[in-house]
Amino acid sequence: MDGLYYMPLGGTDEIGMNMYLYGYGPQGKQRWIMVDCGIGFPDEAVAPGVETMTPDPEWIAERRDQLDGIFITHAHEDHIGAVGTLYDKLKAPIYCTAFPADIARRKMEEAGQSPKNINICGTTETVKLGAFEITFFPLTHSVPETSALVIRTPTGTVFHTADFKFDADPVYGKPVDKQALKKLGEEGVLAIVCDSTNVFEPGYAGGEKSIQDNLRQVVAGCKGKVAATTFASNVARLASLADAAAANERAVVVAGRAMKRMIAAGERSGAVPNFPQTVSEDQARDIPDENLFYLVTGSQGESRAAVARIASDSHPVVSLGRGDTMIYSSKTIPGNEVEVGRIQNKLVERGIEIIDATVADIHVSGHACRGEIEEMYSLLRPKYAIPMHGEHRHLNEHAESALKWGAAQSFVVTNGQMLHIAANGPRVVDEVPNGRLYRDGNAVVGAQDGVVRDRKRMAMNGHIAVSVVMDDGGELLVETDVRMTGAPKRMGRRGGTFDERIAEAIDEAIEAAPRKKRQDDDALEELVAQTARRTANKLWGKKPETVVFITRIEDD
Repeated sequence: MDGLYYMPLGGTDEIGMNMYLYGYGPQGKQRWIMVDCGIGFPDEAVAPGVETMTPDPEWIAERRDQLDGIFITHAHEDHIGAVGTLYDKLKAPIYCTAFPADIARRKMEEAGQSPKNINICGTTETVKLGAFEITFFPLTHSVPETSALVIRTPTGTVFHTADFKFDADPVYGKPVDKQALKKLGEEGVLAIVCDSTNVFEPGYAGGEKSIQDNLRQVVAGCKGKVAATTFASNVARLASLADAAAANERAVVVAGRAMKRMIAAGERSGAVPNFPQTVSEDQARDIPDENLFYLVTGSQGESRAAVARIASDSHPVVSLGRGDTMIYSSKTIPGNEVEVGRIQNKLVERGIEIIDATVADIHVSGHACRGEIEEMYSLLRPKYAIPMHGEHRHLNEHAESALKWGAAQSFVVTNGQMLHIAANGPRVVDEVPNGRLYRDGNAVVGAQDGVVRDRKRMAMNGHIAVSVVMDDGGELLVETDVRMTGAPKRMGRRGGTFDERIAEAIDEAIEAAPRKKRQDDDALEELVAQTARRTANKLWGKKPETVVFITRIEDD
């Protein structure tokens, strides 16, 4: 089946890990482009010990000779964060505007990839790749140089919004050119692939400048040292916070590495001119507490970020205590509430006052609310609506609302589903394997590798290591050694440790086993593991992960 195809590999049925594919040509022989290559931050309960995760690009990686380009819409981690780590699997040219290009360049270098594969595009030029003609269309968001993509094909035009809102007076950049959107709609938009994050929120998100007076008033009421946290990529908010500090005769110290990088990238690319003056961490040592203001990372409860270290009084530069203030100028991403709450409790225990958006009007969302999404539809007048960037409830609400906003049809397409977008009506024609990869220390592991699954089991049920020493004839030479981790030390009325009770059961099982089984390492390993788990379950009610080491000593 020839024509235009759309397929998300990440970013639908979830918020984060954005990765979308557009293909054109006969089914199975399409030429593809990718839009965004982002990361997500897993819940500790879902993936213990894992720092970040990405969509698994295996399907398109196996067809990378058909992948003609990767387009990055903006510099948020959930859209650009995996471009370096996954590039070796994709090997396609990268296209973006200057600010995200600066961020992408660093990520490529850190991953050992050549930044020469990054192509900087202006907003007036068109990139032609096969049947595709792609133009970056500037929109406003919470990070500079956010762009939608106008994707023209022989079948029709697709408008991929990325993240957006309508900010009439942005801190950096220009307001959205609504006349250009209207003109595009008059030319004809076959489909809109649109942000769904705030589809349940009525009205408009509000402009960044609307909270600047509130920030100044909040800082004016603070005593002692003040620290403020928000998303590192929200450079406009960083500037608003810094302005609020300066208005209250406070020196600004940028204490987060990610924030420093974002500000520097904005200045190099020209996207962030005239960022407010800051002082170094060394200079801050000579400034009185009542004249200090820190910008710090960690608004989402990240365990290694500055706010968490401040809460535990282990930050090398920033030390807050009783009478000081922490300002949260951000919204907690769904799923991060527990970690954010844990850190905030630690801050309060140390006498630090917390001011957030529930206390004062100091945050506006970077994502379009219902009024803005509806206005986007009224300007573009798309024939088909394809919601993205949201959990299933967001996608479903968006799809139903789109019909009220003028779309002829709407489609909820989730990760791995391939939608054929034909002029006479789209339909899902295929579903491909999809999943996620986990960044675990310096390694990248797949969901099917078992690493995360085993770690979750150990977290829930503990771990048993068993060492058995046998001779060739199948006789035990020494008592079995058992070491348990993550389990009670003693259990039951008989006394003794858990390890001892399990070791006794294993020795009895081995002695009762036929000689043939005792001489077979595989059979013996299975017997020992089953006995260990069964005994643990009898004593404790849980079946720990078990590993068995068998040592054979040859007879002289």
